Amino acid sequence: MGGQACVFYGAAEFSRDCDIVIVADKQNLNRLTTALEELNAECIAVPPMEWSHLDRGHAMHFRCKHPDAVGIRIDLMTKMRGCGDFETLWNNVPPFKMLMV
Repeated sequence: MGGQACVFYGAAEFSRDCDIVIVADKQNLNRLTTALEELNAECIAVPPMEWSHLDRGHAMHFRCKHPDAVGIRIDLMTKMRGCGDFETLWNNVPPFKMLMV
């Protein structure tokens, strides 16, 4: 999302993170917890890692420490200001569809 804004405004810079939007249901949060553990990802910013923050619209930020993903930042959210809900976003994705966690 941030990288797309950089391109749109003509910047030669790009985002150095992976933005992920998820449906915050119990099954997805369990999968996400497992994935973050496998990546040795640690929460690096406010708010702390509590799934209730996602439900309130806050983003959560992680840094990966797994040898195959060292330094990759993950920005996780369930809502994006100015955008529809997840289902609306998903239905408007081009045919190559995003990966689901």
